[in-house]
Amino acid sequence: MATLADVARHAGVAASTVSYVLSGKRSISEQTRRRVLASIATLGYRPHAGARALASSRSNVIALVVPLRSGIYVPVLMQFVVSVVTTARGHDHDVLLLTQDEGVEGLQRVSGTALVDAIIVMDVETRDTRLPVLRSLRLPAVLIGLPADSADLTCIDLDFELLARCAPLQLEPTGSR
Repeated sequence: MATLADVARHAGVAASTVSYVLSGKRSISEQTRRRVLASIATLGYRPHAGARALASSRSNVIALVVPLRSGIYVPVLMQFVVSVVTTARGHDHDVLLLTQDEGVEGLQRVSGTALVDAIIVMDVETRDTRLPVLRSLRLPAVLIGLPADSADLTCIDLDFELLARCAPLQLEPTGSR
């Protein structure tokens, strides 16, 4: 696996120049930037996740808390999971799966260790015991579900009342006449 030093040698620049091209923290000439990016592509260089996290104070990892219990229809759950993972990868992020049974401890573990940059919590209940912890975290969080008290929280959910009003009223089973 290629290192940052290998890229620098291949591009004929200093390692710090490669770092500046990757981070965007300093202005680099367009010609040098192109040469470095070409070397990265040629060598298949991937930045070290730990070094990148230290330098940027970001892990590029999102925690996704999924409900895994009896009664959950797994194919629908997986549609949500796949959508989150696919979208995250499109933005150069990875996804760490937590199960709902990890509860408050799981949220505290991943947030307290800087393991993730944000949290998505599925299957939020009306009186969810995780809400106080989610409010206290210094991480962005999105809740899928609507708790009774959603103040200061970013929540998304289906509007079941609107859905019912928009659904066509069907008195006869489809196909019967």
